[in-house]
Amino acid sequence: MTEQASAYEHNGKPTSPTFESLQLAERFAKAIEEYNWTVDYVKFCELLELEPGDFADEQYRYFQQLAEALTRFDAESLAKMINAGLGKE
Repeated sequence: MTEQASAYEHNGKPTSPTFESLQLAERFAKAIEEYNWTVDYVKFCELLELEPGDFADEQYRYFQQLAEALTRFDAESLAKMINAGLGKE
C-alpha cells in the first residue's frame, strides 16, 4: 500500500484549504512559535494575567505542548483542519 496521505471530504474527494485558512494557519503557527522562543514563565503569567502557582504552571505546560504540537503539522494540513472545523470542507 503506497496510497499518499491526504484529507478527504465525506464524499471521497480530496480537500484543498482555502487561501484564508492557509494564511490563518501559517500566521498562527508562526506567531506561537515566535512567542514560545521569546517567552518565559513569568512573562507568560504577566501576559495572561495569571498568578504564579499550580494553575499557571499547568497553563504554561499546555502552551508549551501546543507550540510543540504545531510543529508536527504543515500549514496546509492545519488549514484543512480549520476548514473542516468550520464546515468548509
